[in-house]
Amino acid sequence: MNGKKTVIFLLILILLSATSCTQKTVNPISRSGFMMDTIINLRIYDTTDENILDIAMDRLKEIEERMSATIESSDISQINANAGIKPVQVHEDVYYVLETAKHYATLSDGAYEPTIGPLVDLWNINDDERERDSIPSNEEVEKALEFVNYNDLKLMEDNYVFLKRKGMKLDLGGIVKGYGADEVKRIFAENGVKSAIIDLGGNIYVMGDKGNGTPWKIGVTNPFEPSGRFTGMLELTDSSIITSGDYERYFIYNGKRYHHIIDSKTGYPSDGEVSGVSIISEKGIDGDALSTTLFILGVDKGLELIENMDGIEAIFVTKDKKVIMTEGLEGKFIMDNPEFQLIK
Repeated sequence: MNGKKTVIFLLILILLSATSCTQKTVNPISRSGFMMDTIINLRIYDTTDENILDIAMDRLKEIEERMSATIESSDISQINANAGIKPVQVHEDVYYVLETAKHYATLSDGAYEPTIGPLVDLWNINDDERERDSIPSNEEVEKALEFVNYNDLKLMEDNYVFLKRKGMKLDLGGIVKGYGADEVKRIFAENGVKSAIIDLGGNIYVMGDKGNGTPWKIGVTNPFEPSGRFTGMLELTDSSIITSGDYERYFIYNGKRYHHIIDSKTGYPSDGEVSGVSIISEKGIDGDALSTTLFILGVDKGLELIENMDGIEAIFVTKDKKVIMTEGLEGKFIMDNPEFQLIK
């Protein structure tokens, strides 16, 4: 099952649970669409004002048009086109996302890397093919790596942005959906919404609760069987949960799986101990960047990175089916899948 179908499956389970449990409105309102290269699903449980959904979808479209690396008129594409030539002035929200991206790149020493674009283009991993008869050569990877370095992303006054060398390319695929979820949450809150599920391709934000103080129950994906039984269930209110895993977009070459999470140190898809990592946070933009970061860093370095971050929790699923969670999830995460071993 491909990534988009997996998202649909997870969403249906979550929404069926929400519909059966909530007592805030008999007929929740919802809106779906395809943006940011993924399926968008928004669902509100305590109002019937469809205009709120229109405003939120319009905002997501605006974010895509400003931050996509594949839309030629976007701010990001303009920065890329002018790499090594001149700075480009961008919208305030684009500058904010780039500031956050560079913050996490610096914090993680490039485990999260906003200038990963040349490697993303080289590997071109998508949902359209599951088998390939070739992969990039070592020489091609090394050449692309020469143009990957967050230190050469310059954020200047008056929202000007500059990539120092020709051939560099930004790609915000590892952070922009989290920001989009934050913006939908802001719009919902400004319009009085207190109970909603925001799902941007599996980047989920739950607002409020299901009713009567009952938390939402969100399944944590089993990376070995994404369409099957969950690893476990999380009980959450007012939280973002974002998962990165090797099961999302990948292809097989010579019997080996090559997934879409590329390690900027090696130029190849990350090949560590982790098969999936979920970040629970207050802000989606943080969870989005950190899910990629911790997947690449692995359990020990990942835990070390976030141990002093307030309001950030994590669940790691390793390739040998161990589940490691941070202390703040005690009592919130229920693992009832006997295939996995919970390590505390």
